[in-house]
This record gives sequence, structure tokens and C-alpha cells, in this order.
Amino acid sequence: MARQLRGLTQQALADELQISAAAISQFEAGATAPADDTVERLSMILKVSPSFLARSLDVHRRSKPFFRALSRISAGERDRAASYALLLSEFGEMLDQYVEMPPVRLSQLIKADETTTDDEIEEAAMEARSTWGIPSGPIADVVNLAEARGVLVAAVGDFEPGMDAFSVRTTKRPVVVLCTGKGIAARRRFDMAHELGHLVLHEDRLADQRRQEEQAHRFASALLMPADEVRPYLPRHPNDLAALEDTGKTWGVSMQAALFRAKHLGTLRPDDYTRAMRRLSAAGWRTREPIEIGPPERPELLIRAVTALPDAGTSLGQIAETFGMPAGRLARMLALPEDHDDAEANVVELRSVRPVAT
Repeated sequence: MARQLRGLTQQALADELQISAAAISQFEAGATAPADDTVERLSMILKVSPSFLARSLDVHRRSKPFFRALSRISAGERDRAASYALLLSEFGEMLDQYVEMPPVRLSQLIKADETTTDDEIEEAAMEARSTWGIPSGPIADVVNLAEARGVLVAAVGDFEPGMDAFSVRTTKRPVVVLCTGKGIAARRRFDMAHELGHLVLHEDRLADQRRQEEQAHRFASALLMPADEVRPYLPRHPNDLAALEDTGKTWGVSMQAALFRAKHLGTLRPDDYTRAMRRLSAAGWRTREPIEIGPPERPELLIRAVTALPDAGTSLGQIAETFGMPAGRLARMLALPEDHDDAEANVVELRSVRPVAT
């Protein structure tokens, strides 16, 4: 985990230590134990304390991460992302010992597979809106919606450009990582809804990953834009870019997402959809759309939990010491502000974050 978080291969780490890659492989497999001086050198290179390398870690208690565009993401980057999600999960478990956070209320709605129909995905999205108590109309804050149901969300920006967002289901709390390089507000809302789709639809990765991504996209579209409510806003012909802008601003989605929804709901024929996409391309709006819906939604749960730690008789530094990682590095990795005084959020539902009663 420490090696993957540093983005190093076994061979690269072996070269740093001037030992064989086979020795690193044996250390990681638990076949042999490194000498004390090797442990110290490992901790320096990997930027963790020796205690981090000594503590037990149940790596089998999580599902495989849900990644989009696997062909664009290197194997090393997938490993780093998976270890990051596990780091976030482990940190969340430590926070739960001191801070009372929202309970997990995100059960699997259906067990989707390759045969699951689009209509069933639409029904699951409507069930989610009903079960989660979402009122009619646009969702005010999709990131807060997830956090209020116990999902750990982090927004970080140091992954490869091909990485949009990813999620992992663990035995404790689901984890979603949003890549801030894609931090346009509408894009972040759709990414969050997409990952919620994975968490409530998919028990694990399907053999047909393209179909799996289509299902998560369909869920996100339906969650953000319920069919009966959004249909009056959608364009009826390919030149109606004003309707696309109106839909985007009203529902907090991109023009392309609105166009995608119009095709699925049949307000645009497939050939008209293609023409409209060409118009967006010609206008340069495929990369930067003309509408703005405000700043990207920010995860607040982790910041609130860390802010509550002093009232629980501890601190981020003390937890980091137990965790086995320098507090500064841990804060940077989790995108926590160094000054937690600005962590107050105006989100009522997250005010349940408080020190655990003793």
C-alpha cells in the first residue's frame, strides 16, 4: 500500500534500496521480513513511519474499484488509486472511533448485470430519489447527498488526467474519490451521481465493463434529471441550443448531459442528437461550455470530522501518528485544509458530525 501510494513499482523501490525486486515481492507477500535497517530505509523512501509498515491491514475487505476508461489509465495508476481508496477507508475507521458521523444509509437497490435493462436502471434511480427523501426538482448538492448517507468523499487532483472519479465499496463505509482536475461544477455533480450508481447497482465489476459504465451513466442521468420532470425542458430539434442551456442551468448538468438525456427520452431522434453534438463541437462547447452553475461542490464530511477531533480529546496529529504517516502528508493526501477554522459548512444535514459520547 505504501509503495503504491508513492507510485513506485517493485523494481523502482528495489533500485532505491539496492536490493532485488524479488526481495520486495517476498516482503509484500509476507514470505520474509525485512531487517530493521531495511525497514527504516523503506519508511524514509515511502514517507511513512515504521509503524505504518508493521500494523495489520485487511486488504480483502473491499471490492475492486470502479474505474472509467480503463484503457486510458495505467496499471500503476489504478494500483495507486486503489491504495488511496483503502487509505481513505482506514482513516475513516479511525475517525469513527472519535467522531460520530452520519451512518451508512446506501444499500444496494438492485444487483445489476449485463442483462439489466435501461428501464430497470431508470426505476432504480427513481427508487433512490424516493428512498433518500429527495424532493421534486434538481438536487441541491449531490456531494452532500452522498456524505449525508455515510459515504466518504475526497476531491484530489494528483491522478492521471484520464482519471475522472472512482469508487470502492468497503465493509465499513463506501468511498468515492473525485478528481479535481475535472472540477467543473456540472461535471463533478455528474461524476458523483455516476459513482453513486455503481455503489447501489453493482456488487462488483462486470465482465462487460462498457455496459457497466453505461448503466452508471443512465442512473446518474435519471437521478439528476427525472424523466417526467425534465422532459418539458429538453430540446425538440438539434438547433435548439437555448433549451440545452436552460436545462443545464436549471438542473445543474452540462449541455452534453442534457443532450444525452434528450436522446434517451426520445425528445430528440438519434440523427438529431448527432447533429446537435456536431453543433456543440463547432462552437467549441465540447471542451468548455458557455454556462456556469457556480463553484464545484466540495466534500465537507472529512473536514467536519477532523474539526471535531479536539472536542473528542484528540487531534489530526495524534491520529496520524497512530496511522503511521506524517500529519502534513496525510492532510495533503486527503485534501484537508491546514487551517480547519474555515471548515464550517452551511449544510444542515451534516451537523450530526460530533464527538463520540464517552
